[in-house]
Amino acid sequence: MNTMSRHRLMLTVGVFFSGLAVPLAATPGVEGQTEVERVAIVTPASRTNQGWDQQAIDTLEAIGEERGIEVEVVEEAGYDPVTPILRDLAADDVDLIICHASGYQAECPEFANAEGIPVVVTENPEAVMEGLVSDIETQAQEVAYLAGVMAAAETETGTVAVVVSGEPPTWNYMTAGFAQGVHDTDPEVEIIYSVIGEAAYDDAPNARRVTETVIAADADIVFGMGNGSSFGIIQAIRDHNADVDDPDSVRFIDVIGDKSDSEAGEFLMTSVLFDYTDVYTQFIDDLEAGTFGSIYTMSLENEGVRLLEPPIEIASETMELVEEAEGGILDGSITVPAISDAGELGTILDDLAEGDE
Repeated sequence: MNTMSRHRLMLTVGVFFSGLAVPLAATPGVEGQTEVERVAIVTPASRTNQGWDQQAIDTLEAIGEERGIEVEVVEEAGYDPVTPILRDLAADDVDLIICHASGYQAECPEFANAEGIPVVVTENPEAVMEGLVSDIETQAQEVAYLAGVMAAAETETGTVAVVVSGEPPTWNYMTAGFAQGVHDTDPEVEIIYSVIGEAAYDDAPNARRVTETVIAADADIVFGMGNGSSFGIIQAIRDHNADVDDPDSVRFIDVIGDKSDSEAGEFLMTSVLFDYTDVYTQFIDDLEAGTFGSIYTMSLENEGVRLLEPPIEIASETMELVEEAEGGILDGSITVPAISDAGELGTILDDLAEGDE
């Protein structure tokens, strides 16, 4: 049983982020409208992982502070049934629960339907229900494509690696986009694809082992998707670089968060950064306006997903290629495949490898 830690933070500052949508004012007595006073978020792992869990929690708390909304955080909920947690939150009179994991995509809508508490789910558009369920789709493949362009232009060994902690849709989208970006930039670059394990999101020891393997196979850039297991990837890279006395021997591309201030900063090229500000703001506005129950897609176009400005020096020629590719995606001249299924992803990777031969 995973340890669950909870904390509640009362947030009362009454100013707004610049660039955020101004919330629709609740109108007392008007049917369908309500004032959002308390929002909860449930995450499978700790907010300290500088990735999936932390990015969402930090964003929601910042919005709560700006809007005077109380935010209740349940972290380290794991992937066992979370309905008891959801019932506890309902007993606390929360107005909205953000179920921040694809592993909750079936259980949370069932709870919402049974208890009448609105929820936000991830990667389950079919569950959307008026007044009860909204869905977040993260189309990160386009930004991952840009990371692939950067990797192909920067590799010195001609080999890059993708190391993932599982094969959920979000990871598959990014793997396919990254691989296509590498291939379109330089079809001679070899791509090694390695899975740490099934739902190995916090398995740092095995992440380290797998990363050591791809480095031994000559990969000098690792695109890692791991949540907590990312620290195993980072440790393997750091140890390797120290052993060869070259801090830039192997470099790292991250996802979701910004680890530039961590021990990875000296070899972190960039990150496929997720920003939940606009989507959480939108869903709170929707709930207050009585229009809750929609799909919000985070993308390159709306900057819900974007490329982190490189913390380390990247060649100007490389950055020009990345900027050109971004322009091509936005004007439609470059189409990036949206591959969510693991089997289909395997086929795409095989096709790209065969095209290199």
